[in-house]
Amino acid sequence: MSLKLGKVQALLTTSALVCVLAMPQTIMAEGTGDNPNFTEDIKTEEDLKWMEEKEKLVSEYIDEKYKKNKGIRVLGVGGTRNTISVPEFEQETYYYCGPATVKQVLDHINGNSNSQDDYASELKTHDDNGTDFSMVDNVLNDNQNDNNYVYKTFNSDEKDKWLSKIEWGIDNNYPTILDLKITSKYMPKYRESVEGHILNTSGYDWEDHEIRLTDPFDQGNRGITLGNTWHPADGVWKANQAHFREAIIY
Repeated sequence: MSLKLGKVQALLTTSALVCVLAMPQTIMAEGTGDNPNFTEDIKTEEDLKWMEEKEKLVSEYIDEKYKKNKGIRVLGVGGTRNTISVPEFEQETYYYCGPATVKQVLDHINGNSNSQDDYASELKTHDDNGTDFSMVDNVLNDNQNDNNYVYKTFNSDEKDKWLSKIEWGIDNNYPTILDLKITSKYMPKYRESVEGHILNTSGYDWEDHEIRLTDPFDQGNRGITLGNTWHPADGVWKANQAHFREAIIY
């Protein structure tokens, strides 16, 4: 009896060890590379000044755009649609959503881009923690001069402001970068939940109330989530709000 018990204990110990060794990749695979640890986005005086200017710029642009509709401004129902041609680069590792997204955005703006490994180095992306989303705007601004990207959080009652940032970005040829906590309830093209995923926008359709995302992640190797794909705007908003950062970079 004691011999059998010893074998069982040895088997359980071995199984536990295997699970522990496998755990980091399994957890990170669920998140596709978004760092689950919160770090504050610390802004310089120059960042704060540009944030104020950009808030004004977006507000004035949206107000002027909807004046053409006889003063009626119902964002999300206005029947407007626009897309931009953001190239698709599938993430090269299970934790490279950040580097792949940065490559997509920079390739779109500059017409060329470096390797995902290069951007991973700049983002300090590692297999044990993925990409810190608060680093993304810094790397984007270091590698292009067209748009000064800023990091901004949103409260649950600021959906219209959130949509305005995305619409302004698309209309001005600048993808917005999102950090999402995805479930199939919010974004049905996804079969499995994703704790944290970094990707960019590439279009909006307010008549069908959808947002197009350029996604570097092919969940399940089905070709359904990868690339420029449309998702319910409400679902993308809720996925962004479900993430602990509640932030975008625009």
